[in-house]
This record gives sequence, C-alpha cells and structure tokens, in this order.
Amino acid sequence: MLAPTPVLKPSPIDIGGLFSGSIEALKRRFGLLVLISLMPALAVLAVMALATMLMVPSIVALANGDRTAAPTGLIAGIALFVFGMLVAVLLQVKAYGMLSQAAYEIAQGQFPDFRGVLARTRGFLPRMASVIAIGVLAVVAIYGLFAILVFGAIGSVASSGQESASGALAVVGLILLLSLAAVPLGLFLGTKLLYTVPAVAIEGLGGIEGMKRSWNLTRGAFWRTLGYYLLAAFAVAMVSSTVSMIGQVALLPLGMNMSSLPDNPDPAQALAVVGAMIPAMLVIYALQVIVQMVAYPFLQSYLTYMFIDQVRRSEMPAPPAYGYPGGPGYYAPPGQYYAQPQQGYPAQWQPDPGRSWQPPGWTPPGQAQPPQQPGSQQTPPPQGWSGWQQGGQQPPSGQGPAQG
Repeated sequence: MLAPTPVLKPSPIDIGGLFSGSIEALKRRFGLLVLISLMPALAVLAVMALATMLMVPSIVALANGDRTAAPTGLIAGIALFVFGMLVAVLLQVKAYGMLSQAAYEIAQGQFPDFRGVLARTRGFLPRMASVIAIGVLAVVAIYGLFAILVFGAIGSVASSGQESASGALAVVGLILLLSLAAVPLGLFLGTKLLYTVPAVAIEGLGGIEGMKRSWNLTRGAFWRTLGYYLLAAFAVAMVSSTVSMIGQVALLPLGMNMSSLPDNPDPAQALAVVGAMIPAMLVIYALQVIVQMVAYPFLQSYLTYMFIDQVRRSEMPAPPAYGYPGGPGYYAPPGQYYAQPQQGYPAQWQPDPGRSWQPPGWTPPGQAQPPQQPGSQQTPPPQGWSGWQQGGQQPPSGQGPAQG
C-alpha cells in the first residue's frame, strides 16, 4: 500500500498533473536529483582517467619504437576500462532506483538526502539482478541473430552463382523485416515493463515480481501509458533539440569566419578565430549538459508518478450504486416507493388526505417503535404489501394492498 502523497494531485492524474508534480520534485530537491543522476557519469570519468594513466606510458613507449616495453599498463588499462563500463551500467540501474525512491519521498512531502536514499534502496541491485540478466541475454540473442544473418549474406555474396545472389538478397530482406518488426516489439515490451524499476524500488519486490507487477498494471491501460510517457520524452527531446539548434545558430558566424580564411592563413589570425569559437562552444556544451542533468531526473520522477497514479487507479474502490445503500441501482424520488409497483397499484397516484390507512405494526417516520408486549405476536404485513411507505403517504383512496 502506497503512502499518501500530498504533493501530487489526487488520482486519476492527468498529463498536466504529472508534469507539475515532476517539476515540483525538481524544485524541492534539485541538487539531490542531479547528484543521483550524475553518479554513473562521475564513476565513468574516474575509471577513464585511471585507465588512461595506466595506458599512456605503454602507448608512448610503443609509439617510440621501444619493443622492450612491457604492455602491462596497456592490458591493465583496457581491463580496467571494461570493468568500469560494467560498474557504470550497474550504477545506472542503481540511479534509476534511487531517483524513483527519492521522487516518491518528495511526493510525500519529505526532504530526503543522498545518504538516506542510498540506505533505503539497499538491496535494490540484487533484486534487479534477474532483470539485468534477462536484458543481457536478450541483447546477446538479438545481436547474435543479426550477426549470423549478416555473415550469411556476406558469404552468399562472396560465392558465385545466381542462386547465391538471390539467397543474399533474401537474407538482406529478412534483416530489414526483422529491423522493422523490432520497433513495435520494443515499444510493446518497453511499455508493458515500464513500471518495473519503480515497483522494485518503492514496493520492495524482486525483479521477476516487479516485471509481473508492471505487466498487470498496464493491462487495460497500455495506450494511455505509452502516450503519457512518449509525450514527456518528446517534450524533453524538443527542449534538447532547441538548445542544440540555438548553439548551431550562434556558431554560424564563427564558422563563416573560419571558412573565410585563406588557404595559407596567418597562424595568429587562425588562433584568433579558434580562440573566439572555444568560449561559445563551451557555453553550448554546458547548456546541453544542464539540459541532460535536468531531463534525466525529470523523466524518472515523471515515470515514478505515473506508477503511483496507476497503482491507485487499479486499487481505487468501485463507485457505489446510485441509490440508497444496499438497495436497487436507481433513485426513487421522495414520496414514492423504492420497490417496483405491483399488481393492484397504479403507476402514479396521489395520496388521499381523507384516509389514514397504515399496515398493521407500521410506525410513522420519526417515531420510536413501541415495545412489544411479552407473549404477544407481532402482526405481519398484509399479503401483497410491496414495501414500506416513504414520507407518510398512503395507498390511493378506495384501494388496499394487493391480495395475492
């Protein structure tokens, strides 16, 4: 059961509510969300720097023709680089879980910090190990299949004969068909498993259970889930493209200055043009980095709030029947019976003010029921009586209860 999230709008949440909730999460804990999103990139930079320090001496020695130099540093650097890439992938998955947990706590009105979120997501990676393994096997199988088809096509082309050429064309066509089929298949599986990370991080499920949870939550809500997420991804892509386009427009005059240089330009003049381009390029690169720093936690917060909303949509109780509790599913206006009229009563009638007829044992509304005397027997209602009266009305004048 999810905790109350007063920062978010009550479910069902529309697209505007998801956007406003995600932006509010960035406003409240921008530094924390950015730090979590930068964690994998910082790890990659550290590994690359260390691997470069190990490889550079061996590369320089080999470039200078020193055959006696042992390639130990080169081998160690490559091994460290591969290991660092694997660690970066795991940290990326860990960052997904931490962002979901942080966004969930922000929606509750809390003020989480890095150490607390890290502690509360302890065990997230071991639970996600099965999901990671399935993803790796799927990628290996897909690339292996494409490699077999490509090498088969190359072998058919290399061999002679009209039949082998036709076979190569058939293989190329099959590759194209598989590529086209991979797009809708990827969208379908990605949408059905979209809530796996929030389910594992927030609800503490295992990897396989999280995939099942996501699959069940998107049942009957596939197109809405796909549309909501694609809209947020499209908005982020549009912002990133706009920043990139502005940078290209800003660099256009500098590029024209570079192209206007003669074939053998003066080194000082060339350095002046390049020196003018470097600050502009740094500013544009910094803007793109900022966009990515904001876009990454925004999308993960948006996904987390989609998950929270979908859980509450699926667990919200059904609305009560329109009518009095426990009664029929229709509303009876005041002064009419709640039951359907039976034979012997007209569909519509007016009360007779000259008669005051009630069934035996009936007590007017608002009056206490008289106590039953010991040994007496309560008189049952007459046969054919269709229900208790409302508002003190009586049957029509000259008519009594229908006899069975």
